Amino acid sequence: MGGKIMTQVNERNRYVGLDLTNCPESEAILEAIEQDNENVKITRFPGYVKVEAINRLVINKESVEEFLGDDWETEDLQLAVTSYYGFMADWDDEHIVLQWDNV
Repeated sequence: MGGKIMTQVNERNRYVGLDLTNCPESEAILEAIEQDNENVKITRFPGYVKVEAINRLVINKESVEEFLGDDWETEDLQLAVTSYYGFMADWDDEHIVLQWDNV
C-alpha cells in the first residue's frame, strides 16, 4: 500500500509588505524601514517602490523624522501607500506594525 508522508512545518515565514508611491516622504520612510527592520527587501519600479519583510514590518515615527529632517505623523503613511499585505497589528502616534496575526 502506498502512503503519503506528511511533514509538519514548525516555523512558518510569510511576507508582509507595502507599496509606496514616489512621493517626497517615501525615501525617508524607506530609509527608516531599512534601519529599523532586518531582512527587508526593497524593489524599485518606475512609479512605486515595493517593500517586503518576513512576518513583521515596523515603521517608527522617530526614524522617519530623522531621515526626513522634519515632523511626520504616522497617519501620513496613508498618503504614500497604494497597497499592503499583512495585518495592521498596531498603529499609533509613534509607530506602525504590519504583521501576520498568526505568527
